[in-house]
Amino acid sequence: MNNSNNGVEWWLIRHGVTAWNLQRKYQGHSDEELLPGEASGLTPLRSKLAGQSFAGVYCSDLKRCRQTLQLIRPDWTGQAVYDPRLREMNFGAWEGKTYEMLEHNPLYRAWIDDPKLHTPPEGESWELFQNRITDFQRELLQKSKELAVSGNGNPSILLIVTHGGVMSTLNMLMSPDADFWDSKVLPGEIMKLKLRSNELGW
Repeated sequence: MNNSNNGVEWWLIRHGVTAWNLQRKYQGHSDEELLPGEASGLTPLRSKLAGQSFAGVYCSDLKRCRQTLQLIRPDWTGQAVYDPRLREMNFGAWEGKTYEMLEHNPLYRAWIDDPKLHTPPEGESWELFQNRITDFQRELLQKSKELAVSGNGNPSILLIVTHGGVMSTLNMLMSPDADFWDSKVLPGEIMKLKLRSNELGW
C-alpha cells in the first residue's frame, strides 16, 4: 500500500491566560487557574476548533491546561491523555517571581545567559526537561507512524494542550534548524507541525 498521502499533523495549543501570565510571573509547575470567561483568551480558539476531528488528544496534567481543554473541546476531556511530561519546566524557587524581582540575582543572570548550564534553585535542569519532552516525542512519533500506516489518505491530527516551553522544545526537536527561542506562541494560540515522511520512517 502506498501511504504517501497519509499525512500527520500535531496541533500544539498553549494554555489560556492566567493571572500570572498578565503579571509576567514564572509559572512552571505551579498549578495556576485560567482567568474566567473571555479573559482566558480562548474564545477565538474554541471557534476555530469547533467540529474538527482529532485522532487523539494529549494534555498537560496542570490545571491551566486541563481547563483550556475543557473550554476549547469539552467533548474530549474524558478521552484525553493527561501526561505530566507535558508540564512546563519546573522553575523551583523562582516560580511566582518576575524578571524584575530576580534581575540582580547572579544565578538568575547566569541562567538567562545560558539555561543549559545553570539550573534554578530547587528547579529542573535543562537536561531533565528536554529528556522528558524527548521521551514524549518518541511516543507521539510512534503513534503518528501507526496513524499514517492505517490512514485513508486524509491527514490525521493529534491535539496537544501544553505550555510555551514545551512547544518550543517540540518544535526544536522536530525541526533541526530551529532554535528554542524561534517559536513565540501566546496563550491560547496554536502551532501546527506537519510531519515529513522521513520522520515517520518512510
